[in-house]
Amino acid sequence: MSVQNSRRLAPVGWLLAIILVAAWPSLAPNPFFVHLGQTFAYTAIAVIGLNILLGLSGQMSLGQAGFYAIGAYGSAITATSFGWPIWLSMPFGLLVAGLMGVLLGLVALRTRGLYLAMATLAFGFIVEIWAQRAVDLTGGTMGLFGVPQLDFGDFRNVATYTFWVCAAALILVQLGSDWVFSSSSGRRLRAIKESESFAQTVGLNVPLWRTAVFAASAVLAGLAGVLFAHQSGFVSSDAFSIRLSIALLIAAVIGGLGDTRGPLLGTAILVAIAEVIAGFHTIGLIIYGGILLAVLLLVPEGAVGMLRAAVKLVRRADLPATASEAPVPQALTPRPPPPGTRRGGSLEVVGLSKAYAGVVALRDVSFSVAPATIHALIGPNGAGKSTLINCVAGLYRADSGSVRLGDHEVASLSAHQRARLGLARSFQNLQLISGLTVIENVMLGLPRLAGEGGVRAVMRWLAGLPHEEAERARAIAVLDALAIAHLADRTPGELPYGHRKLVELARALAQDPSVMLLDEPVAGLNPLEAQQIAIALRRLRDSGKTILLVEHNMEFVMDLSDRITVLDHGVVIADDTPSVVQADKRVIAAYLGADDIEAPESGKVTGP
Repeated sequence: MSVQNSRRLAPVGWLLAIILVAAWPSLAPNPFFVHLGQTFAYTAIAVIGLNILLGLSGQMSLGQAGFYAIGAYGSAITATSFGWPIWLSMPFGLLVAGLMGVLLGLVALRTRGLYLAMATLAFGFIVEIWAQRAVDLTGGTMGLFGVPQLDFGDFRNVATYTFWVCAAALILVQLGSDWVFSSSSGRRLRAIKESESFAQTVGLNVPLWRTAVFAASAVLAGLAGVLFAHQSGFVSSDAFSIRLSIALLIAAVIGGLGDTRGPLLGTAILVAIAEVIAGFHTIGLIIYGGILLAVLLLVPEGAVGMLRAAVKLVRRADLPATASEAPVPQALTPRPPPPGTRRGGSLEVVGLSKAYAGVVALRDVSFSVAPATIHALIGPNGAGKSTLINCVAGLYRADSGSVRLGDHEVASLSAHQRARLGLARSFQNLQLISGLTVIENVMLGLPRLAGEGGVRAVMRWLAGLPHEEAERARAIAVLDALAIAHLADRTPGELPYGHRKLVELARALAQDPSVMLLDEPVAGLNPLEAQQIAIALRRLRDSGKTILLVEHNMEFVMDLSDRITVLDHGVVIADDTPSVVQADKRVIAAYLGADDIEAPESGKVTGP
């Protein structure tokens, strides 16, 4: 089934889900299954939050039980001790959980990986200890009794009403999750997960995004805690131990991280496991740990990954024996780029210096790039080229000097701010997001235009209709300009290396830049592929784009460039036209290692 067909069937699926939720209290064999449905619903909400946090943005949290507890206590305490109505106490619980998520998200900006996991684990322990010690407020280990339940004035139907509220909340949260996964927000979070440096160069404020997704995950964990508190009518610190955090993590991993359906499947498996091992509570953590280890080793993509693999096997069995999924290599003839809103601008670097622990990488570097030209930056290995490009792009902060992009002084701006002003770059090591298709990678670079997205896009998405037609059309136009539009629905891993280079160039072009920084655009390519890149760059220049490229292929540089700047040991030793630079004795000496050497008759510089 195609993606478009599955989107058209989505509203039918949601309608069936609503019907099932409405009828479940009547269909359930006994009240226990209604209670199980409640537990499944609010647990799945917390797992969805963790899936977005870890599966999309790559931030590990072992402290979700802490947010769960804060939401539960925030609502339970205000409802019991202060007499607040439920409609007011529940939002308060979410607010407190969200605020704590923002605070911990700010802490998370300073840590990564294992250190972040340990920081969040410590947070969970702190909340648990606070719940135990603040007896006057929380009841400690004895618990907080008399938490109002969701009876809506009819205590006889409290189980039904609670189930409906929990299930309705799950449907809304799942809808939100599906929207995130299918929209630009999901693409941006995947980009942040795979490469924060790359994400900054396409204009993403990475600290803001990381903090926001941490806060959103905290709110969803807090919502689960709020629903738990008003379902049970009793809140005890024993319910919010590390065991809960591990259980939520297991559900996310078992279901399949980074997949919008994973939390539902993972939570169903978790609830089933919890019922099976209920009699072995003394070794519960050992059992949970064993399950998590087994999943990570045996089925790292989770249950959703297993189902996806099974579907692929069935589809493959239906294909002809000669069918192949590999793209057919084609001779590319790049065409003029689509009309943009931004013409090529100038780039001026004055007195730029950068040192690492006393080692000078750049010393008083100055040069300028004229609009609508191709300017090459060359030099032997270790000359400082990559450091210079990163300082210009804003990934490194120079110790001194000025960088002007058109009329803007950008030396003090961050990488994402420079990107928004029209500075785009490619990387020596390809920075394509493996989990996205070619067209989705290109769409990452598209600047958002007024009128795109918003309520109309959400409503079309809810109706199962295409909701990103304008963005896809713009991305296809960029791909077509490089003659690779036929690869739009492939993933980068399915493409030859030369085509991947073109995809990254397309992504940079999609940013509609005034200046493009290209780091070794033909490294690793064969002569034919390099020629195709050269054709594309010439046409970009002729259309008005400004290009600064770093490259070791001297033949490529000399044939393509309008002007060349040569670095050696962080110092500019030449800055002129190709014909002048290739005959410069200092340049020849830098490449060949001679102090005094005559220029060869051919006048060509050879280098790595």
